[in-house]
Amino acid sequence: MSDYTPEDIVKYSTSKDGARVKEAIQSVLAGKVVRGLEAKKAEVAQAMFNSAVKPESSETVEPSVEASEVNAEEA
Repeated sequence: MSDYTPEDIVKYSTSKDGARVKEAIQSVLAGKVVRGLEAKKAEVAQAMFNSAVKPESSETVEPSVEASEVNAEEA
C-alpha cells in the first residue's frame, strides 16, 4: 500500500475516483492503527518494567509498619 494522506482522500473524492478513495482511506486508517499499536506497545513495556521496580519500594514501607508495632509495645 502506498502512503496516502487525508488530502489525497479529498482529492480523489472530488475527482470521483472511488477506487483510489477507498485505497487512500484504508491506507490512512492502517497508518493510524499501526501508530496506535506502537504507542500501546511502548506503554505496556513501560508498565512491565515499572512494576518490576515497585516491589523494592514496598520494602521501604515495611520498616514504618515495624516502627508502629514498637510504639504500640512501648505504650
